[in-house]
Amino acid sequence: MPKEKEKNYQEIIIFVAFLAIITVFFLLLGKILNTEVPLAVVSSWSMEPTLHVGDIVVVTGSSIYNIGDVIVYDNGRTLIVHRIIEKNGPRFTTKGDANNFPDSYRPTLKDIKGKVVLVIPYLGAIKLFVERILWH
Repeated sequence: MPKEKEKNYQEIIIFVAFLAIITVFFLLLGKILNTEVPLAVVSSWSMEPTLHVGDIVVVTGSSIYNIGDVIVYDNGRTLIVHRIIEKNGPRFTTKGDANNFPDSYRPTLKDIKGKVVLVIPYLGAIKLFVERILWH
């Protein structure tokens, strides 16, 4: 086999191995943190000044959420990172810190992926930048 083809195969194998390692890391992280969404990137200004666009949030799953917790929930279209401001039976009222009004969607426990336990400032900006270039 020519050296150039051998080098290409090695690069492909290294890339596939890297992807496998990243996948296993996220699966393990999800298991450790008890959530299917262990990391999320803040993509809007709705949580300013608490969270900024591009911040990565580390999320841990729970069965108990309280007023004041910053949570990640699925509204059926996208993941939202907002604060719980009220509990009404099985539903939670959430709002972005910078928003004037509560969210119209009121998540239940099944919608909530977890609460934010750690913020890594701006590291997710790279992901947002790449997404905007590729999909807009």
